[in-house]
Formats: sequence, structure tokens, C-alpha cells
Amino acid sequence: MLELLSELLRAHERSVSYGRPAPWPRDVILKLNPKTFPDAFAPDGRERRGSIVAAAKELESLGCVRIVYHTRGPLSGEPNEIRLGHANVELAYSHAQQLGFEPLAVGLTAVSKHALELANSGPHWMNNFLERLATDMRQAQLTLIGMQRERFKREWRELSAALTLAAALARGITPNWERVISERILDDSKLLARIRPHVVSILLNADPRWNGVPLEEAADLLEVYGVRRKPGLIRCAGTAAINIGGRVYYLEDFVPVAHIPDGWGDAWVDAVLQSGVRLITTIENEYPFLSYVEDAGGPSGLGARHEIAVFTSGFPTPALVSLLSRLNKGKNDLEFRHWGDADVGGVRIWWFIRQRLQRPVQLFRTTAAWVASESCRGGKRLSVMEKVALRRLRAELEPMPDNDAASAREVIEVLLEQGRKIEQERF
Repeated sequence: MLELLSELLRAHERSVSYGRPAPWPRDVILKLNPKTFPDAFAPDGRERRGSIVAAAKELESLGCVRIVYHTRGPLSGEPNEIRLGHANVELAYSHAQQLGFEPLAVGLTAVSKHALELANSGPHWMNNFLERLATDMRQAQLTLIGMQRERFKREWRELSAALTLAAALARGITPNWERVISERILDDSKLLARIRPHVVSILLNADPRWNGVPLEEAADLLEVYGVRRKPGLIRCAGTAAINIGGRVYYLEDFVPVAHIPDGWGDAWVDAVLQSGVRLITTIENEYPFLSYVEDAGGPSGLGARHEIAVFTSGFPTPALVSLLSRLNKGKNDLEFRHWGDADVGGVRIWWFIRQRLQRPVQLFRTTAAWVASESCRGGKRLSVMEKVALRRLRAELEPMPDNDAASAREVIEVLLEQGRKIEQERF
């Protein structure tokens, strides 16, 4: 009996009729045929079929379903369909719950309530997201979090925990290791690792800084909020003399590039400022970073032209942004430029760095002309969501008169015209 009820109720929860008053467009129908129940219609399936029919008749006697019979042919008088209509659904849920079935409404109600409880202590953008999510949950609408109802039903408890953590990150936390944060906020040191995709997805949808950035490009996004999974490193190349505890370490000795511990950040900033550097080039992805350093003649080649190259690994961490800001404040004539992908994420990373530094950051290599020429030879198509995000970012940049903002708008224009995004590895 539970098997039939579960099939019908799960189909109902996937349908457009779920949560709607009568009349429904159609009943939920479970066919009694070989396609739906192959084992019951196999040569040795008579007993199995008999138990299904008996269960269906019992459910009909309880008012949970309605049976439709064959009216002609050799099967005349035999059950043809089991139907769940609006008049049956309340009783069907009642009996199914007694047998251990969990309705979709349980998760929807719990997550809606939890979202509202969280929506009073964070920044405006997170509160707004949580309030909208609570409203959508009451209407069984899950587009805001990009989940199908069936998946939501399986994972709503993990989603609830992810909302708790995302709300805490939005309020701001003291940077720490992933397991420490997980234990302190969720009372389980390993839970964050399991729900990480949910947390990233929530922040991508809630935080306007990441508008339109695809989930697959945001694997390390939580580091921006202070969640550390690995020791922090300043990955860079150039020439500078770093003084640590009375010893001097030369940046150019680290070949092909240096991996400087975060703990050396103060000494690294001092060394770079004293080295006569005039240009900081931030680079989004690892292999373009390594190739760029190699093409420049290695760390010494960069040093000869008074340049330091810094790998951001996507969105830079708060620690790295803080160090770049200190470089900016420590030297008035220092120039910054950024090389990234020609897509929503790439432009957003440039914009993120620019906002944090509060100064122009020129686009390097990823220019409108380059995007136009490379779009003819390949690239991936922009999704509708990505196009919407690019238009929003273009509007955000519109009031800015600086050359770097104008260049970014030109890149966005070409991306929208061509309808394709280009990875920096193509350069």
C-alpha cells in the first residue's frame, strides 16, 4: 500500500497541481500495465499483480485513490488506472504519513520558517534573499535556489544547515579553518564539507557581488568570506628581498613562482614596496599565471621591468585583497592591472578587486578587440542568466568615467554581441 501511495504522491509533488486548489488540470495517474509494473505482468507475476490490485482496492475503500477499470476487450472489468484527485489527496497524505511517508510540505514548511528566523540579523541583501526564499517555499517555488522539488525533498535538511552557515558568513566571521567554522556554527566539524555546494549556491544567488557567476566557477568562493581549507599562500613572481627573523629571502630565487605563507604578508608588502616595483598584474587562473611568468623571462624578467605578478585563484581571498590594498596605499605611483576570463566571473573578479582597492585597475589582455577576434574561433555560448548578469554589471559601471570602467563596458558589449565567453587560456 505504501508503494502505491508513495508513487502517486511523489508524482503529485512533481506536478503543476501541487499546492493548487481544485479543479486540477488532471488527476495523478498510475497505469496498471507492464511499463509501470513489469514484474507484475511477467509470466510469473500473477501473485505480485494480485497484491497490487488488492492494495489499490483497499486504498480506494479508504478514499485515498480512485480506480478506473477497463471497459472493453479481454481485460474488461480489470483495474486499468489508479488515480489521485483533489478529493483524495488529503486522505492519501494522512495514511501515507502513518506508514512512514514524508510529505514535501514538511521540508517546505521547515525551510521557510528557518529562513524567516535568519532574516533579521544580516546585511540587507541576505535578509532580502531569505525573505524571498521563505515566500517561495510557501508556494513550493524553488527557482531561487535552482532545485527541483524531488531533490529538495531529499536534501532539505542539508539546505537548512547551509542557510544557517550562509547567513553567518554574510554577517561576517573571523577567518578560520573550514572544520573550525563548521563546528562553531553547525556543531559538526565535517558538515560544512558535505553541504559546501549548497552554501556556495546560496551565496551566489544572494550576494549581488556574484550576480551571474556560474556555480562551476565558484569552487573557492567561501574563502572570500574567510573560510580556509588550506594554508593561505601568496602566489607571486618578481624580485624583492623579504626579511624574516633576520634572514633575507629573495623572491627571484623561487622558480618558477613563489608560494609565500600568509604569515609573511607584512614582510612581503614591505619588500615589494622597497623593490622599486611600479606595476602589479593580478591573474585569475593558474596556468595563464605560470605561462605569463615564463614568457616574461621568469621572476628576474618581471623584476627587470619593475613588475610583480600575483595569482588570485579566482576571487582573491580577504587576506590577499588586504595585502594588495596595503601595496596600493604604500606607493602612490603604483599601477594595477588584471588579466582574467572574458565571462561573467572574470569581469566580476576585476570589479571585486577594483572596488576593494578603490582605484582604477586596467584590464590586461582581455580586451574588447581580443574577445571579438577570438569569439569567431570558439568559446562557449553565454546562458540567458549570464547575459542578464552582464547587462546588470554594465548598468552598474555606466556612471563611472574612468578608462578601466569604459574598457570593461566595451568587453561586456562584445560579449553580449557575440553571445560567447572566452577563457583566458585561449590567449
